[in-house]
Amino acid sequence: MTRRMMACGLAFVCMWHQAVPAAAAGARRLPDGTRIAVRTMEQLSSATVKDSDPVTFAVVEDVVVDGEVVIKQGTPVRGTIVDAQAKRRMGRAGKLQYTVNETKAVDRGTIRLRALQDRKGDSNVTSTAVTTVAVGVFVPVAAPFFLLRKGHDIVVPEGTRIDTFVDGDHLVGAEGETTGPVVAGPAAARPGMTNADILAMRQAGFGDELIVAKITASPAAYSLAPTEMVALKKAGVSERVLTAMVAAK
Repeated sequence: MTRRMMACGLAFVCMWHQAVPAAAAGARRLPDGTRIAVRTMEQLSSATVKDSDPVTFAVVEDVVVDGEVVIKQGTPVRGTIVDAQAKRRMGRAGKLQYTVNETKAVDRGTIRLRALQDRKGDSNVTSTAVTTVAVGVFVPVAAPFFLLRKGHDIVVPEGTRIDTFVDGDHLVGAEGETTGPVVAGPAAARPGMTNADILAMRQAGFGDELIVAKITASPAAYSLAPTEMVALKKAGVSERVLTAMVAAK
């Protein structure tokens, strides 16, 4: 019995060492919460973008760990429009909400990021209401035309700087190597589910049952930060899927 237990223990240790990338010993650890500045690569306007549209950013400056560059300046960064509303009648302003999701390290591994930008334009609801009432008293026929008055759209100029934060610990090897997120044990052999993966499956039309099954069968590499959960909810992800994410984490 003792020999059998020792053999099982030795087998487990061997499996664990095989699951951890060989380059991990010389890799740099990029800690959770590391701030990374990015900038928009295009102008964003609530009048033209739509929910779920992709957004492209770029890293503003080299990210350095222990004297080594782990993410290069100018590296593309992926984001997603979560909620876009153009200016509306009765003086209501536009709205623009977007997330920053991920970028690439020098070893081409994916670095998950978290950031949610929520911008709202200037509304004229109060002034429109007051004007409509005043006009309605003196010129009743003209009052409805003041209800057509609109607020302002949100415009984010190209080059706007945004602070994002690394989502979870990552190991980054030398350029040309591959490491990725820090995951211990046999699960490291399988890619983890990220917020972007769940959103992509939802947008592709997959049902809750299949998405939940995928969450259950995959390592949890997503963020459960309140802002990220709100973003997924507004993008159409059901509470059943969100609950499965919390349970699997």
